[in-house]
Amino acid sequence: MYILGALGSATVTEFGKLLGQFPANSDHDVAGTIYVVDETTIWVRGFSYDGAAPDAFFYGGDTPNPSENGVIIPDELGTTMKLGMYDDQNLILTLPTGKTITDFKWISIWCRLVGANFGHVDVPSDFAAPAMVSLGELMLNPIVHGTRADDVIVLNTRQFKFINLEYDGRGPAAYFWVDQGTNPSTSGKRVPHEDDRGGDRLPMYDGATVIVTLPEGETVTDYGNIGLWCEAARQNFGHVVIPSDLVVPPYMSNTVGSDNCKVLVEDKFHIGWTVDEANNKITLEFIGAVDIREYMAFGISGSDSETNMVGSDVTVVFIDSDNRPKSADYLLNAYSQCTVNNGVGACPDILQGGTDDVVLQGGFIRNGVTRITVERPLNTSDTNDKDIPLDASTFISWGIGDINPTGHVSKHDIRADGNVEVNFGTPSSKCPNLVAPRPGDGNIEAWEIEPLVLSPDEAVTAHIGPSGGAQGYKAIADQVGWGIAWYINGQLVPEITVKRNYTYTFNIYGGNDDSQLATYHPFYIQRQDGGFAQKTIKKRW
Repeated sequence: MYILGALGSATVTEFGKLLGQFPANSDHDVAGTIYVVDETTIWVRGFSYDGAAPDAFFYGGDTPNPSENGVIIPDELGTTMKLGMYDDQNLILTLPTGKTITDFKWISIWCRLVGANFGHVDVPSDFAAPAMVSLGELMLNPIVHGTRADDVIVLNTRQFKFINLEYDGRGPAAYFWVDQGTNPSTSGKRVPHEDDRGGDRLPMYDGATVIVTLPEGETVTDYGNIGLWCEAARQNFGHVVIPSDLVVPPYMSNTVGSDNCKVLVEDKFHIGWTVDEANNKITLEFIGAVDIREYMAFGISGSDSETNMVGSDVTVVFIDSDNRPKSADYLLNAYSQCTVNNGVGACPDILQGGTDDVVLQGGFIRNGVTRITVERPLNTSDTNDKDIPLDASTFISWGIGDINPTGHVSKHDIRADGNVEVNFGTPSSKCPNLVAPRPGDGNIEAWEIEPLVLSPDEAVTAHIGPSGGAQGYKAIADQVGWGIAWYINGQLVPEITVKRNYTYTFNIYGGNDDSQLATYHPFYIQRQDGGFAQKTIKKRW
């Protein structure tokens, strides 16, 4: 059994593992209790602070006592602005990028201007943060109904994830099942799964990843085993044992908090919205299983009659390398990466003579799920923006991809499939809980491309072709592209070797019309990385 997290005697409450309380009678009325959700997330319950200090922050450090030698811990909105007033509020904070709870010896409310500690909580040297736990492979010998799973992961106090689950679907009344003790029996009970419509027996699974959630009020330590069980045959199809001393993160819902929600990609991207017609604004909540510097884009289609990326008015959001939420108002004026010198391509409005009408409300990334909230007008005077009607369905565009080195969107990895419509004026149902993939589930290996040693006696052919998706240019070059890439003698972006003082002949088929960026690609050879179109005019020469 491979352990991702820790086993121990510490109790994980519904808020996490208790770290400690700010001392009574702390300066500036600082009060509250800190719980650790996982190694990078803390939950401050009942936090109060009068907001009167000139330069106070959540602060963490590794000195014996609180001091200026620490780092700011971003607030509940992911910002590093000085703290305002709080009155008995509950805050979820994500530690700075690269930091875990055990990197700190204390967490303080620290004022940098006067060098004062208004109250702190110590982090014990032997503190172990809650973490996911692997329960190992699920399989009986002999296998029953083809049932097996590579692993069963305890995600948190209420959820299990079955990895690469297989089951032939032929059991007359098979269900996910939990029970006391180390073996399942008729005294156990069903556990709902994410596709459960209310008592349906399990369908066939062919290498699926499935998440099951215990009912509210129950936790994983209430049971001794979990697996698949057939009620009709009273037969165990396979199970794993649940240790009694798990220290896993608390269950935290990643459902969208907005009034309305639409699932754009199952288990990947949800969009929520709340309309304030009286004040001509709409709040958009982006929630997705995306990484740092991986964007989510959503907005009004470039066409009134279909989903069309070109011409779309979208909001782009992402978490940057410093763990800060970012947003921008975009007009997708061409099917190409943004050329910063002239605003051609998928560019922010401000590079196209428009204004940024999107206001960032806050955001964070936690447990592999990014949540960012923005606000924008329903109707603007910017000609680059499209109005959001409330009296009819509207075709929308959306996409997910990487942020390129210039800080703009690269070509999407995932986009709207077919025509997608949303009626922003009609109430919509809530979305299900979103759980990020287990780290390592989606590792992608680059294709192996043979290096080319060029001969002066043979002409070299260079032409444009598809970039090869996740295993192609992106993985080979370890940087984002725009869906097209160079092929040298038929090989995708190979490493080439030439010798000094020799003349080589290149036949270049890269287009000659720079207004058609989908088929136009300048060609140059150098040791440095970066693309020609993304460089300033000065750097091009």
